[in-house]
Amino acid sequence: MKNKKQRFSDLFYDNRFVLVFSLIAAVVIWLVVVVEFSPEITHTVKGVPVQIDYSKIEKDLGLKPFGETQFTVDVTISGKRYIVESDDTVNDIVVTADTSYVNSVGTYRLNLKVSTVSPRPGYNFNNLSTDEVEVYFDYQKEKEFAIEADIEFKGDATPDGYFIDSYIFPESNIVRVSGPETEINKISRVVARGTVEETLRQNDTIDASLVALTKEGSVPKFISFNKQSEVIRITIPVYKIAELPVECSFINKPSNYVDNLPFKVSISPATARFGIPEQKLEGLEVFEIASIDFSKIHTGVNEFTVNSSDITGAVVLDDVDRFTVTVTVDGMASKTIAAPESVSFINVPGNANVELVKLDFSEITIVGPEESISQLNTDNIIISADLNGIDEKTVGNATVTVMVTDDDCWSYGDYTATVNIS
Repeated sequence: MKNKKQRFSDLFYDNRFVLVFSLIAAVVIWLVVVVEFSPEITHTVKGVPVQIDYSKIEKDLGLKPFGETQFTVDVTISGKRYIVESDDTVNDIVVTADTSYVNSVGTYRLNLKVSTVSPRPGYNFNNLSTDEVEVYFDYQKEKEFAIEADIEFKGDATPDGYFIDSYIFPESNIVRVSGPETEINKISRVVARGTVEETLRQNDTIDASLVALTKEGSVPKFISFNKQSEVIRITIPVYKIAELPVECSFINKPSNYVDNLPFKVSISPATARFGIPEQKLEGLEVFEIASIDFSKIHTGVNEFTVNSSDITGAVVLDDVDRFTVTVTVDGMASKTIAAPESVSFINVPGNANVELVKLDFSEITIVGPEESISQLNTDNIIISADLNGIDEKTVGNATVTVMVTDDDCWSYGDYTATVNIS
């Protein structure tokens, strides 16, 4: 028996086919209605980035943009709702700035134009939130300045009897300023501005902001500093004024002279006014201006100059530039003898093994009482190589200071030896 050929119309007697066909037809009809009868609307696409080709300007003219360089605009478009509200439409819009008129240093108003990526977008442009953007172009320049502290005190800076010395920067006070050449050329100085609210009796550290200034006191535009932060910390040193007698100490003394020096010492001026931190002044009756090594002292009159600027722990006032220390050695003799071949080692670091390579001298001058000096010779003097200051990790040859070790005599002059450390 032959199968009956099924006609298309017969499918409509199949409920399942009718259901599927109905669904497809409904979707098609809906799409046709949406496309053909969708309402025309106006829509604003917000925050569209403006494309500006800065690289070409820098390559052709050497000019760079400064200040605000990135812009966005709002674009109003009109068309079918399903098109203008689509995410694809947002990505399709391109806004560019016309830089063809940029040819020298200055501020330019760059005209904006809008276009699309797709050739037939299916919507129209109505307007932009702005038709132009303003950009400043100039040549890049860097210049270094010494930072000046500009500290404002709300009341009295210090009480009577105190003073503030030069401000202290925690790092180099040199700053490199970069920006447009026209603005950099206007800068006359860079200051660090800070404020102190209270009267100071001791050191204080504050945060100060870096500010570049022109001769007229205005602040240049579009500049930056090479610091990680435009805020730096400045220490304000505060000293109390005190008048004190001065003295010197002596090092590398022979054992007999630890408590009693074998010579006269005078200092001119004998007293001076100092600025000293208040905490350090407690119990301080005399101020030590220097420490003198016995190896610098010979028979007769020895004169040493101590510059005020070299004194640590205080500031010398009253325009005293230097102190003169006179050491008068009477009743002593000196003798120059051949250096011995052996040397003892003192202040040896850790468990290091030290051997003498060579003495860097052949003779040594000894100073002391006449009786003791008359008995000295090469065989009975003891010289010591001092390894103080040699790092424990040091291996190999090193140069060390050599001196005479004795009860009442000392070596005059500078002597060294080469030693091997292992």
